[in-house]
Amino acid sequence: MSIQYSMDPVRLMKHPGVELGKSATHVGVILTIENESDLESLVAKGAEVTYRDGNLVYATLPKTLLSEVADEARNLSMSIPRQAYPTMDVARSVSGVDEVHKGVSIDDDVIPYTGKGVLIGVVDGGIDPHHIAFTNADGESRVAEYIMTHSAYESPTGQFAADHYNKDNMSSAPTDFECGGHGTHTASVAGGYGAGTIYGGVAPDAELVLVAMGESLYDDEIMYGMKSALNYGKSAKKPIVVNFSLGAISGPHDGTGMMASTIGQTMRRKGQILCFAAGNDAKLQSSLERDFSVDSTPVSTAFAQTHYGTPAPYAYMQAWSADDKITEVCVHVIDTDTRQVVYTSDYVSVDTHRKMSESLYLLDSYGNEGSLFPELDTYFDGMIFVVGNVISQNKRYVTELLAQLDNVGYYSRYALGMSIKSDAGAEVMMTTSASRCFFKSYGVESFVTGNGDNSISDYCTSSNVVAVGAWNARKSFTDIYGNQGYLDEGYHGPHNGIGGYSSYGRNYGKEGGYLPHVLAPGTNVVAAVLGQYYEYYESLVAENNGYYWGTMTGTSMACPFATGVIALWLEAKSDLNRDQVLEIISATAMTDEYTEDAPERSGYGKIDAYNGLKYIYTNYLGVESAVAPDELKPIIRHLSDEQLEIVLNADVVDGEVMMCDMSGNVVATKSFSGNLVELEHRGTAGVYILSIKTEKGNSVNRILVK
Repeated sequence: MSIQYSMDPVRLMKHPGVELGKSATHVGVILTIENESDLESLVAKGAEVTYRDGNLVYATLPKTLLSEVADEARNLSMSIPRQAYPTMDVARSVSGVDEVHKGVSIDDDVIPYTGKGVLIGVVDGGIDPHHIAFTNADGESRVAEYIMTHSAYESPTGQFAADHYNKDNMSSAPTDFECGGHGTHTASVAGGYGAGTIYGGVAPDAELVLVAMGESLYDDEIMYGMKSALNYGKSAKKPIVVNFSLGAISGPHDGTGMMASTIGQTMRRKGQILCFAAGNDAKLQSSLERDFSVDSTPVSTAFAQTHYGTPAPYAYMQAWSADDKITEVCVHVIDTDTRQVVYTSDYVSVDTHRKMSESLYLLDSYGNEGSLFPELDTYFDGMIFVVGNVISQNKRYVTELLAQLDNVGYYSRYALGMSIKSDAGAEVMMTTSASRCFFKSYGVESFVTGNGDNSISDYCTSSNVVAVGAWNARKSFTDIYGNQGYLDEGYHGPHNGIGGYSSYGRNYGKEGGYLPHVLAPGTNVVAAVLGQYYEYYESLVAENNGYYWGTMTGTSMACPFATGVIALWLEAKSDLNRDQVLEIISATAMTDEYTEDAPERSGYGKIDAYNGLKYIYTNYLGVESAVAPDELKPIIRHLSDEQLEIVLNADVVDGEVMMCDMSGNVVATKSFSGNLVELEHRGTAGVYILSIKTEKGNSVNRILVK
């Protein structure tokens, strides 16, 4: 059997205290099969297939069969669903979206880029498919398909399930009230309609495929949502960009994790793009690094509960070597009152304890195999066990530690610590689960606190995604009560700076470099909020007929902004692939002092919708368009108060542009060839008509000079 992680939950079924799901007798698993015979053998032994797409199979197994399958299977990989977490106006104008939509107001005779003919998928929790933000100007729903999923992990029967709703039965679709309406907000950022407010999304005319996963976001749901959205785009013969404002830091960060590798195997079609949020863990001190070939000193740290800083009742750590070099681990007990180490175990490794290749109990209060270090029983009730293996997918060694300490709480005196070393000289990256614990020194001498240097979501390391971080575009806002809200620069960082929370890190896979690829506005972004929770939003900023808009912050908001921008690009060139999207981003992203000071955090810079379209016009002339491919569709930007830039989606030989006031008086005119013209004018503030005549068509536009 090919294990995706050495401490795969498949192994955990043997350990009381580690919950595998709600079912008492069955467990849902995710299989990647190579030979049909393996699947046939499982079915013969009692497995039930609940979903299949190619070599990806969801099945329900009797728990009694799980160990046998793990020991005997040779040509399939298997895991139990793991949990991911949500990565939680001004944004439009600073990223060039208003120029594309209406920063230069475009007459109805010319279709603006608004995502028309493009699908936007959103895989998230807390989605209201009936929010007015998901309608068009005529009040008709733009939700093409709505799916509610139920993870096998959460199911009483251990079975994965999904309910589908289309336009024929959308009125009966239930709202997902979980996650504080997170998915309603993200979907609105990408493709929301303003509905009488100024807070429309980036691509308000795109159709929507919404996948709601409830409170807990498990990877069987995520993968199903991804494949369902992509399959819908394929069947509808429309380009699609899918947003995932979720992630998990744990994993090898090289593209071989369960989700990352599935994405890599899935994405093969043009006109299908996946965007993943970088994560909000940069400040959570969830990673550490050490090259033991350079510095052989052990790395010593301890676990603290996320957001509280108190001893952690749950701890999970992965230490990934860059290759197959072995690491060793020991545990400590920290007295947080005296800031002293009161107990240290011996170091263990697969060389000294062969059982560590399966699971080695350091503490065992449940009576499984007994504690290797009974001294730990003096301080903790629960379990601590470690696993170490070379993983077949990437040939890298990983040490993992899992602790569940039943007697540890907010006011506990003792905290669990650990040290990692490598006499073999491994280069090691260590991460915690971030959502539940982080690395803390507790002031103990020679102990270290974690950093955010490898806080990037493991999902972002797939070779087929666009990874999106956040920057601070909005400095202030006014809520519906007239109160002014401001950017918290102490936490978020300076206005126009990179979001202090925005995750980043090294990609250890073939692509190398650092992630995210690009930044988008993510702080205090205004979009639709779930009505059930509107009274809980301190930053509620707009209301229309019982529907509300409010601010949220995170790479969760930045990612759908980038998703919406890519939808605009897909409207112009419907067969873009992921590499071309990154090419456009690398050539056109905005850079400034903040991105230049931290290139490892900012990727290519800040996404620019307008210049991206300009790049497409300049480099992909005559490309297939999602709508009206032969129509002359200029994009226009004010270079200054007296100068316009006009870019055409066609290369012309004989072109003329004329700017007139509303009385017909000519303000400026210019002949040109090619697809770009800069027009100087003397127009004062007001509305003007811009006419473009070429041998390939004509265009009339209404523009506003301020």
